[in-house]
Amino acid sequence: MIITNQLLIQKMFKKLFCIFFLAPFCLSAQSFLSAEEAVQIGLKNNFDVLIAHNQAEANSLMNTFGEAGMLPTLALNATAGANQNNIQQKYSNGNEINQNGVTGSNISPSIVLTWTLFDGTKMFITKNKLKEIERLGLVQYKEQMLNTTLRILLSYYDIVRQQMQLKATLEIIAYNEERVKITEGRLNTGLAPKTDYLQAQIDLNIQKENKINFEFQLVDAKRKLNNLLARDASFDYKVEDSITLQPLANRSILEEKMERTNPTLLSFQSQVAISKLSYLESKTSFLPKLVMTSGYNFNKTQNSAGFSLYNQSYGWQSNFALSMPLYQAGKLKHIVQLAKLNIQTLQEQLSQATLAASLSLQSALALYDVRINAYNLEKENEHFARENMNLSLKRLQLGLGTALDVAQAQATFSGSVFRMASFMYDLKTAELNARKQAADF
Repeated sequence: MIITNQLLIQKMFKKLFCIFFLAPFCLSAQSFLSAEEAVQIGLKNNFDVLIAHNQAEANSLMNTFGEAGMLPTLALNATAGANQNNIQQKYSNGNEINQNGVTGSNISPSIVLTWTLFDGTKMFITKNKLKEIERLGLVQYKEQMLNTTLRILLSYYDIVRQQMQLKATLEIIAYNEERVKITEGRLNTGLAPKTDYLQAQIDLNIQKENKINFEFQLVDAKRKLNNLLARDASFDYKVEDSITLQPLANRSILEEKMERTNPTLLSFQSQVAISKLSYLESKTSFLPKLVMTSGYNFNKTQNSAGFSLYNQSYGWQSNFALSMPLYQAGKLKHIVQLAKLNIQTLQEQLSQATLAASLSLQSALALYDVRINAYNLEKENEHFARENMNLSLKRLQLGLGTALDVAQAQATFSGSVFRMASFMYDLKTAELNARKQAADF
């Protein structure tokens, strides 16, 4: 009875040890990563996204009334000095001062307020320009997020493709092993030549070589995705078993959404708006500028000898400075002309980008239609090729077929399953490219 209790305690201890100590390692080794989780991790950690976010933050910090020049500036200035001189002074009343080593000191602090009261409304235009620059930074940040999302999804589904090809290779190896078993049995019974067995063994080894290559490609594809997710390249994980396809049903909605949300077009629109504001800024250079300067000054001077032994003054002062350009050798006019020309250039680039985005979307949709038709045909071919492969093996086992028939059926099936994985990936690529143009992830 005591021994039985000890055994129960040992078993319970082993179970608890597995639950609390081994389970975390098992979960870590078998961690699953979905496409959505990959995108979330990438948008959080990817360096390109982080850099774009920092740039957007910098543009946001610059959008202030102070940067636009609408607020006054206040400065504390102070100077202090000491000197020692040999002086010789003669006065009109006949007095003379001749003394060496005369010391003196001076201190002069001041508080100065400077405020641009009028600059031809440039400060208000600049504030609107800073707001548009902030908006451009956000658009560029979103564009980088879209580009990174596309790269992550393509990399993720490339892993799925490599995994599907590896799975197909294992299935082909299983058929080859069955073929080797059948030909070996027929060879031992004298019903088939040795060449059938040798050819089956060669084909099996070739598929095993393919398995090694696909395993390497799978690991390498995982490393590339880890790099996009900014994590250790050796981190291992599992992915989805197959590529999930999402039909592109309503094409008109995608076209409309592309015109409204495509980040490249939004970026050009912001650049056009900024260039128009820069043009208005340049035109204010012809207008007068009024600046007020006000401050409180204190000045104290002391000398041990000389005409002035002590001098102290303090008080406030205020000045207004008005400036207006009268002649700049045509420089201001050229600046305005260049700003106007820049508007035209950006507007033409916007029109060009709009056509290019529409073309890219239409091309992606057309390619999607072509690949979905090819995918459906290959899906049917795979079904036929698998059935043909099974029938060929059965006929060979029953002595009704030849090894050549099986080898041909195997080659057909092998090509079909590999094409199937490639067609699914190509179809997903076309779908993602179309969605990227419409910012529809």
